[in-house]
Amino acid sequence: MQIMLIAILFIVLVAYIIYKVNGKFEGKEFGILIAVLVLSGILTYVLIEDKKQEVPEVFKTKYEKTHEVKISKFSYERLNNKMVSSKTNFIYDFDFITLKDGKEYLCSVKNVKVVKIEDEFVFENFDKLDEKCTKK
Repeated sequence: MQIMLIAILFIVLVAYIIYKVNGKFEGKEFGILIAVLVLSGILTYVLIEDKKQEVPEVFKTKYEKTHEVKISKFSYERLNNKMVSSKTNFIYDFDFITLKDGKEYLCSVKNVKVVKIEDEFVFENFDKLDEKCTKK
């Protein structure tokens, strides 16, 4: 994301310099260029943020089905930037609150390995999750 912002700022700066030096751009054309760059940046950001939500939602749904519990609060951390740099292999930590036997538990699942195959996410170690739950 930071690289994209720097590239957009660089393009705007180059366009502005050309506009000032040569007068090749009119004000209207310069405004259109900036509007297109800003809109494409916003669209890219929204698409990237939407893709980040897929794996946690898949995990939450699968966990609720297999353990027959309801997750009331849910948070996650993607560890790829710290451990593995890949577009198809992901590692996540999940923290959530569940309701079991009428009591709330704070649960943590660390180092969940996920593999992306085309448009589907497969959990490598879902059957042997290192789940730690404490009473809230």
